[in-house]
Amino acid sequence: MGLMESLARDLGGGEEPGAVQAVREAAFRRALAQGVPSPRDEDWRYTDLSSLSGQEFRAARAGRLDQNSLPLKDLDAWRLVFVNGRFAPSLSDLSALPAGITVRLLEEMSRQDPQWLAEHLSRQASPEARTFAALNAAAAPDGLHVEVAPGTQVEKPLLVIFATIGAGTPTLVSPHLHLQAGRHSRIELVELHLTQGAGSTLTNAHTRVDTGDGASVFHYRAVWEGSEGSHIGSVQINVGRDSRAENFSLVLSGRMVRVDIDGALAAPGGELKLNGVFVAGPNQHVDHHTRVDHAASHTTSDEVYKGIADGNGRGVFNGRVLVREGVEKVVATQASNNLLLSSDAEIDAKPELEIYANDLRCAHGATVGQLDDDSLFYLRSRGVPAVEARALLIYGFVQSLVESIPHPALQALVTARFAEANPSLAKLLAGDYT
Repeated sequence: MGLMESLARDLGGGEEPGAVQAVREAAFRRALAQGVPSPRDEDWRYTDLSSLSGQEFRAARAGRLDQNSLPLKDLDAWRLVFVNGRFAPSLSDLSALPAGITVRLLEEMSRQDPQWLAEHLSRQASPEARTFAALNAAAAPDGLHVEVAPGTQVEKPLLVIFATIGAGTPTLVSPHLHLQAGRHSRIELVELHLTQGAGSTLTNAHTRVDTGDGASVFHYRAVWEGSEGSHIGSVQINVGRDSRAENFSLVLSGRMVRVDIDGALAAPGGELKLNGVFVAGPNQHVDHHTRVDHAASHTTSDEVYKGIADGNGRGVFNGRVLVREGVEKVVATQASNNLLLSSDAEIDAKPELEIYANDLRCAHGATVGQLDDDSLFYLRSRGVPAVEARALLIYGFVQSLVESIPHPALQALVTARFAEANPSLAKLLAGDYT
């Protein structure tokens, strides 16, 4: 019995209204028909899921999480916490939420407005839906729908934490998040996925961001899975006319992590910026696939991803930019820069441009290299010990991107990952140069 067959035991037969159940069943049939992707599929040629597809996963049961173990306590934000896919009100803080933000839980909408929920989930059950997006629609027990009213300028971030508690047996969690930003609104969204406890876990997350005309959305998404935690995340960003969307993907840990980011620029004046930092340590695999679709003229996209692989870690970056026929005045840039810290590490970078128009400016590039010997020698010659010199250069490789994040608490989450792997760096970041 594999992944799909084992999950069939947990799906259906619930107390949801018939319209919702029908959509979930259709979504599962879609996922089952497509099957678990394999390296024979071009989009998955560098990522082998056979270790997952052969496991008997069960949908996560209710779990408990100690509030003291939650990260980002210093982030001044409204906070919503989900544990094993279900909303945890005791861990959340929505006090003084501004009037321009409406928060809906999918579990509540199943009772209050099942037709709305059925229509919402049906987008993920379409014939074009990918396997794991459809599976999320079928299996997500709860989730979050956030609406920002037109003209609302949200003063501080909305923090959404999806926590998974390992139960010792293979466990599936299906986080679900949708943000609808109204015309000329502005919001910052921080999305964090983390795992605690023992055992194999699979987080199958789906996030959708829709920006109304003239809106601005800043989305920071961090993945910090456990040593036996796998993560498959799909992010869909639809950019409206004269609107701006930014996504920053931070993958800090996980046995196997795959993040698909799809950006659609379907109206003139849209801007999309994608940044990413990922770390693939020993026995870890991190795969980013981005797809940016310039379907309208006068649109702009910019991507900068930096990856680090150590030990036998492996990283993947595949970025595809599509400029459709008849589209004019497009600017699209893409850069993938990667650092290998051992002879066994590997990073595969594959930038792609697919262009069917002429009046545009597009550029892409990829680099894969090791620490610079001259820079190491320079630091050593000025009295910096070898271990500390190496740590400084590693962190310096991603520092400019990390420091572009406007929230110190979120920056600290990233630097903590580097400090965890290198105690010498922790001392230096704390200002201890002894």
